[in-house]
Amino acid sequence: MAAGRDLAVDLDALRALRLRVQGLRAPFDASAPEVVRRFVAVQAQEYLPSQWGLAQRVADDRRPDAAAVAAAIDAGDILRTHVLRPTWHYVHSADARWLLELSTERVHKQNALYYRRTGVEGEVATRGLDVLAETLAGGHRTRAELAAALEAAGTPFTGIAFTYLLMLAELERVAISGTGVGKQRTHAAFDERVPPSPPRPRGEALAELAARFIASRGPVTERDFAAWSGFTLTDARRAFADAAHVADGRLETVEVDGTPHHVDAASEPPVSDASRPAVDLLQAYDEYIMGYAPPRSFLLPDELDTLHAESPGHALLIDGVMAGRWAPVVQTRRATIRIVSWRKRSPAEEHALAASVADLERFLGVPASVEPAED
Repeated sequence: MAAGRDLAVDLDALRALRLRVQGLRAPFDASAPEVVRRFVAVQAQEYLPSQWGLAQRVADDRRPDAAAVAAAIDAGDILRTHVLRPTWHYVHSADARWLLELSTERVHKQNALYYRRTGVEGEVATRGLDVLAETLAGGHRTRAELAAALEAAGTPFTGIAFTYLLMLAELERVAISGTGVGKQRTHAAFDERVPPSPPRPRGEALAELAARFIASRGPVTERDFAAWSGFTLTDARRAFADAAHVADGRLETVEVDGTPHHVDAASEPPVSDASRPAVDLLQAYDEYIMGYAPPRSFLLPDELDTLHAESPGHALLIDGVMAGRWAPVVQTRRATIRIVSWRKRSPAEEHALAASVADLERFLGVPASVEPAED
């Protein structure tokens, strides 16, 4: 948005700008690692759907398939770890160290009760981390191999305790995602996959995180940043104030229904074309959904007051508004896309849906058919 333009926008304009900034309209990133680098961190609970979310944002003529995104993860250009909040995120190898240094203390506080309940604390946890570090020094290891090493060392961790020990190892920069072994993922030694970098002052790191959050998801509020990052609203306010210096004066404020939102002035909304609807098949935890604080009114059709990301299935959007759910059933030689529709689609919307299914089909690398599912 250029300086001096009317900076009051409605929900339609907010959707349009967010879709463009996020790269869901006229994608401009050159690769999946570039998407991750621009977004700083991308929520990634569900492995294959989250990779689809990266591919969607790559320029059409360079869009990778699932094998290409998985290769970038195997190569360590994209890393998957617990950061910012106690959940999986993709991060770029160049950002992993400072992001973990910034957010580890906060995530530990959020995990404290579960550490106590599972016994992942004190000398027991320290010994477990030592065993993991020794084991990973010999190469990338599957979860089963790490569990066996702990058992052999006389420090067994099973079930949820093992899961929290691995998360602790990631937060303490002992372990991070490794290559794939068949259908299994591995962990690797953190320093093997993440280049060294000097520590950053907390305020400086928070300011960069906020500036890049605004640039990749704006217009956004301080509440959006706090919900996404896991930091307090006080931290968010301070970070947004400092982000103006990081962004070199590009940040502007727009009002949406009387609420100030921050946007990077380098972001431009797409040209509106109401005659050509767009249908997006987004994964449930896509940044277009999870990058903003509830109730996420910009996503909601008129008949809904709130949207629960944990509802079954992924998100089917028409022109940036929720219009149903979808779920892929992927087999070796074919895929079925099951769709729960919340409303009847127009012929133009059906055509747009078919185009999105074709994109997903190319990503999966197998023929895909669509069938309705029970709500």
